[in-house]
Amino acid sequence: MCGACGTAATWTERIAPLDGGGAVRRARALAALLAAGPPRLRRVKASPWPGGGWRLHAPDGWHFARSLDDAVALLTRRYGPLVTVDPGDPSTMARLPDALPGHALVVWAVAVRHADLTATVETAGPTLEIGPSGVHTTEPDGPHAPCSETLGPGTLRSGTGARSLTRHLEIACG
Repeated sequence: MCGACGTAATWTERIAPLDGGGAVRRARALAALLAAGPPRLRRVKASPWPGGGWRLHAPDGWHFARSLDDAVALLTRRYGPLVTVDPGDPSTMARLPDALPGHALVVWAVAVRHADLTATVETAGPTLEIGPSGVHTTEPDGPHAPCSETLGPGTLRSGTGARSLTRHLEIACG
């Protein structure tokens, strides 16, 4: 439990707590990534399910996932990754949007993880280390600052395709 904002101490809750419409904001970010994807992903509709789960309506029927991580894993297995790196993009660093919504960052980070990509997101607050094994966050000065709607400016570092990954993040931001 976070002493600053009272949320659970998972990395997703540190970045963007699920309160007062958080599930709806995450659903919008996921819908934006699906809409920008290949045709097989564009036909999937995702909506939050009470208790933190997700209901996915796909061409092959309804699917239920217990968490955002499970939902993105299922979508990636069935339809391919939600985010991809442009093979012609050699960039290793890119600037993040100035007003970065926390819920969009959470959805995008899970999509990057399940695409088997690695990236480091450095903001004025937390730093995210994203890789196929998971997402890890570090805080600059111990416990994180009180939760807010957006994170400050920052940078994205990746082995390759940083600009491509940033474009996907901008899509998730809507």
